[in-house]
Amino acid sequence: MKNYIILLLTILLFTSCQEDITSNLKQIETNLKTDNASISEFILKNDTIIKGRLGTQIFIPKDLFDNYTNGKITFELKEYFSKEDIILNGLSTITDKDELLESSGMIYINFTEEGKQLTIKEGKRYKAQLPNKILANSNLYSNANDSIFKWEFIEGIQRDTAIIDILKNAAFGITVDKTGAGGFFKNVKTDSVSIIQKRDSLLLIKNRKESKKREIQNQIIAETNMAEFDFGDPSFGDFTETDTTVTTEQLEKQYKMYQKFYDFDTFASSKLGWINCDRVLNVEKEVTLQLSLKNHKNITHFSVYYIYKNYKTFLKESYRSTPALSKNFKVSGRTKVVVMSTTNDTYLYDFFYVNKSSKTNFEINLKETTLDNLKKVLISQ
Repeated sequence: MKNYIILLLTILLFTSCQEDITSNLKQIETNLKTDNASISEFILKNDTIIKGRLGTQIFIPKDLFDNYTNGKITFELKEYFSKEDIILNGLSTITDKDELLESSGMIYINFTEEGKQLTIKEGKRYKAQLPNKILANSNLYSNANDSIFKWEFIEGIQRDTAIIDILKNAAFGITVDKTGAGGFFKNVKTDSVSIIQKRDSLLLIKNRKESKKREIQNQIIAETNMAEFDFGDPSFGDFTETDTTVTTEQLEKQYKMYQKFYDFDTFASSKLGWINCDRVLNVEKEVTLQLSLKNHKNITHFSVYYIYKNYKTFLKESYRSTPALSKNFKVSGRTKVVVMSTTNDTYLYDFFYVNKSSKTNFEINLKETTLDNLKKVLISQ
């Protein structure tokens, strides 16, 4: 019986020590995080717009919620748009199908009413307008988990954006400045923007051609005796063709100037939790990384950060201490790999780089560092 108690106490002590060290590792990861959260409280009587600290705007219809009872709503919004924020907050960019993502930014949205989780009515959506430009060919992904990120593709998302209504501006003789201020806009779905651009541009060119042709004809009628006018006189030149060419060039120049307005920055969703705007990243090759920890006996757990240099792409995984580790790794450009751990209150790290031509076997020799230096290592390329 005495030996059993000693064994039980030994197991409990060992388990407690492991939990302490694991907790220390989580504490380091918590200390690395940036605070981009904002909290708002309001009573929803009318359609409401709330703006986050970094510029995200959330449009909330007054009838959005299924279980709202007219009490005070607490709205939580987190905004992570920079690569540094994504890395320091451990927000991995990989899907539940193991696809590597390149992110335009992530937000977290949640509503509670006096501690009660609010749910969105079937068929209703809030609208989110992001402050930054979204990468072309992006889609939206969601995740309800606040610690382990495997993003799930959102089916049937509604995305729209405001584009310059060049036809209406032309009809009213309005010249829009470089910021787009002062003219007419129209909302269109993202998947129809290119179609509308092409249709509007062709129609505007056609209208301008016809307008210039009528202008020339009217000028000829007003200034020339039609009976004596020689339509074959080459001295008059081909006015219509020359002016049409200028009109087309001007239009192309105008579209380049306003191209930024044609990327979607707004979407409508019924999803709460994490929303990520991403496109799938092309992978050059897949390799098997072999990591051996030179001083693994001093630690029980460690985290590995995979930071893709040329993309806003990042992975974080945690492992139990082991003499060797194999990892199937997707290569796309140059990637910085940072290994991080702790013993008591001491921060430990090492790092190396990987690309499609590099070696795949690396010996990890963890060294002591400070929290500030660890941040610099993670966000520097």
